[in-house]
Amino acid sequence: MTISARFFEMLRMIGRLWSDLPLLVRLLKAWKNGSYRGLSVRTLASMAAALLYVLSPVDLVPDFIPGIGMIDDVVVLALLLQSLAQDLAAFRAWEQTRR
Repeated sequence: MTISARFFEMLRMIGRLWSDLPLLVRLLKAWKNGSYRGLSVRTLASMAAALLYVLSPVDLVPDFIPGIGMIDDVVVLALLLQSLAQDLAAFRAWEQTRR
């Protein structure tokens, strides 16, 4: 894969982050209040690990660098959403049946 193809794939992942993040928040709220129980231990562990990385002061790219400091955090969140694609699709279908 060329560098430009990797760059465009990263842009697509970031785009998915913005569209899937509200769905992830709804999933977590439904899981927390007990109405949705379709999350595996692996999914919960992945979310916890990504959250710990994003909140951690130790990053691959330090957050204080203007312009690029948050890139690694965004990439971690985008990779998380990519790995959660099946869980998000199942939750989306579950939401549709409840409407």
